[in-house]
Amino acid sequence: MKLSSIVDLSEKLKHAQSYSFIELPNEIAAIKLEFETFSCFIGVIEDTDEIELNQSVKLADLISSDIPLFFNKCYGLKLCWAWSMVNNQGYSDSLKFEFENKQIVELVVCASSIIQYGVSEL
Repeated sequence: MKLSSIVDLSEKLKHAQSYSFIELPNEIAAIKLEFETFSCFIGVIEDTDEIELNQSVKLADLISSDIPLFFNKCYGLKLCWAWSMVNNQGYSDSLKFEFENKQIVELVVCASSIIQYGVSEL
């Protein structure tokens, strides 16, 4: 699944769920985004600490978590823009999303966990 495909479908975000590794229950290992007609997963590639976007993820290795997500502020809103970012060493370790309400969520992989950032304009 490509980021451009998610944006082009122009659907509203219905729900977001965080998942953790069993041994690291306080850290985010994956996020499921549910839109009107499809879902996608954002996960960590443990070997390279990169971020990936897929239509599915192996949930058997993960547990559902109650870690709050910035995406919760975007329910009922369309995704307007999305970016895939590459760091100075050439690793794809970050994704950025902007919704109709100008809420910008940035996800960065650090030490095999997804760190969330809420981005605001000065």
